[in-house]
Amino acid sequence: MVLAGIVALLGLVVVAYGAYLATFLELPKSDDHPPLRLYSGPFQLKPDLPLVQSHLLERLQRLGYRQVKTMQASGDYLLTEESLTIYLHPQPEAHVGATMVRLPLEQGRVTDVLSPLDGTPLFSIFLEPELLSGVRGESRQVREWIPLAQIPPQIIETVLTIEDRRFYSHFGIDPVAVGRALWTNFTKGGVVQGGSTITQQLAKNLFYSPQRTMGRKFKEALAALVLEVKYSKQNILESYLNEIYLGQAGFVSIYGVSEAAHRYFGKTLQELTLEEIAMVAGLIKGPNSYAPTKHPELAKQRRDVVLRRLKETGLLTEEARSRAVKAPLRVTPPEDGLTDAPYFVDVVLRQVEEAGVAPLPEGMRIDSTLDPMIQQAATESLERGLAKLETTYAHLNQSAEPVQGAVVVLDPKTGSMLALVGGRDYRRSQFNRVFQARRQPGSLFKPFVYLAALEAAREGQVGQLTAASLLADEPVTFESGTGPWSPQNYDKQFHGPITVRNALEQSLNVPAVQAAKTVGTKPIVQLLHRLGVTSAIGEDLSSVALGSSSVSLLEITAAYGAIANGGIAVKPTAVRSTRDRQGDIIWNDTPDRQQATSPQGAYVLTTLLEGVIQRGTASKARVLGLQGTVAGKTGTTDGYRDAWFVGYTSDLVIGVWVGFDDERSLRLTGSQAALPIWIDLARRIIPPTVSAFVMPTGVVTRTIDPKTGQLATSQCPEQVSEVFIEGTEPTVYCEVHGGGIWERLRHTFGFS
Repeated sequence: MVLAGIVALLGLVVVAYGAYLATFLELPKSDDHPPLRLYSGPFQLKPDLPLVQSHLLERLQRLGYRQVKTMQASGDYLLTEESLTIYLHPQPEAHVGATMVRLPLEQGRVTDVLSPLDGTPLFSIFLEPELLSGVRGESRQVREWIPLAQIPPQIIETVLTIEDRRFYSHFGIDPVAVGRALWTNFTKGGVVQGGSTITQQLAKNLFYSPQRTMGRKFKEALAALVLEVKYSKQNILESYLNEIYLGQAGFVSIYGVSEAAHRYFGKTLQELTLEEIAMVAGLIKGPNSYAPTKHPELAKQRRDVVLRRLKETGLLTEEARSRAVKAPLRVTPPEDGLTDAPYFVDVVLRQVEEAGVAPLPEGMRIDSTLDPMIQQAATESLERGLAKLETTYAHLNQSAEPVQGAVVVLDPKTGSMLALVGGRDYRRSQFNRVFQARRQPGSLFKPFVYLAALEAAREGQVGQLTAASLLADEPVTFESGTGPWSPQNYDKQFHGPITVRNALEQSLNVPAVQAAKTVGTKPIVQLLHRLGVTSAIGEDLSSVALGSSSVSLLEITAAYGAIANGGIAVKPTAVRSTRDRQGDIIWNDTPDRQQATSPQGAYVLTTLLEGVIQRGTASKARVLGLQGTVAGKTGTTDGYRDAWFVGYTSDLVIGVWVGFDDERSLRLTGSQAALPIWIDLARRIIPPTVSAFVMPTGVVTRTIDPKTGQLATSQCPEQVSEVFIEGTEPTVYCEVHGGGIWERLRHTFGFS
């Protein structure tokens, strides 16, 4: 009697729970909760584009373009020694149709962008943006819903064969499959086969956690029964094929057979070959275990199991199976299909929310500034560089917490973040060291001390200096809030009178402090803030001249970007625009820019920073093969806790930081720890023929004697060419070595 009551009670519970499920369980539809989609910045096709350094062919492959011998449809490209012709995909969001362009090539560089029809030049031609990530709730995922009628029958048959052969004959639970699985597992002595139907798998994926418990299995089975009652087999199968989890592209989850076809093979479902269909179906059993991008051998084995099963069930001939098994496993691209930029995605979402677009609407499109190829190069350079440091310097491995690093790449003209790597492993730490960390920049502040003095000379203010001015590198003591302070150079030596150029190239502390004292700390702090440094900066000599105030890598890199941009500071941004589900603009980013310093001062400072790489603390860059016109500065903080290098061309500025999160000493300088990472990245993304910095009007060149900083004469044993803001150049000829009569006559009468 008691047993009967318990059974009846359990029955009531089951009926009640079933009724509850019948009320609330809903299969998703194609327009339900679409994920937010995040896209890269567009890539412009323009003259003088280097084919190799721009990674143009790799970009085409990542976007699904096919190399052909005869151009037929959008998505084709034809490469010869003379030219590259591309049939561009349409870009509906930009109201641009499919367009064919021809890029003539000369010595590996694009010489023009032409119409293949009449040879006329084309302007503002861009490759379409690349999908970077999708976001649904707290999950990063991508998916594309395809109606069942548009999914090729061979894909459906393959999935049913490998996952649920009796799908159309069971009612959500398959007793035959359950019995077969129990017997197989018993004879094999472990769990080697499951008995879940497609309906059960769908219920588990949509409504329950993946935990393997009896309670979860019971709920899953009951939910499967309810789904079979509420929906047709076609509805269930369509949801399954679009919602099934099929692996990872970096930190982004891939859902559905269509997205898997695109991510792993760069194809639509209709374009998949037999062996590729078998691979997609085989992924269902273990998406991460059999991912062809990560485990190609296991993936091929699993693919061949699926092909054998198709042969055994009569869906495949032995000849077709044998041919498919022999086919190599080709994945396009060879890496994960989505750019692995989790720190950048965080920055994008934060910036959009700060712009007032919150909460983030479903189905929103965000067009970002990221360059996928530069991001990939930055990620690899940081990983490789930190690993090499740990191999070279054993003391870096003496802690449970690894040495960290960060990289950011900006376009100085637009402020666009082209790449951002906030740490070496996002899974272990989501702390973004590019803009969340505040660390002492050390010698990175010295150029701005000298820039303030150059500007003072231009304006006729107190503290004026030129690149040729002499500073005293000798013992000196200053009064500070904590008592007398005597700055020291890195080598503990003093070098006597030294020009501003040589002092900066050698990153000497004492001359920098002398210059800061002369010009005053307040103008330097104001200059730094105009250049984009938003952190609070102390107005004492140590904070300003030796960089003991804390800043982020992003803001100090942006400050150098302003110098690269002729003194125009542009606030860094990760977002270009946002659109709603209908494609209408929600928000457009407007560049925030200001003239922070004169073009003349910026140019003179750039020439000084070119010397840092040619002859100074970063001269190993040339030894390691860096080519092109590049300026930059090392940074090392007191106690060797932080190592920095920021360098730039007229088109790119790259910032690198290396250190420990707990601020332990690296026992390495910026040139030892940060510069090698910077060089590795720069060699990959900066072409060797990069344009030289353009001299603005208002800058003059003079030949000087570096020992005196005065105009050189024929008697001077050493003569160097130096640049000056016009009106600040020296007018006195060398008073140490004598001579100068002929030079004065030439100058007076205008002889060359």
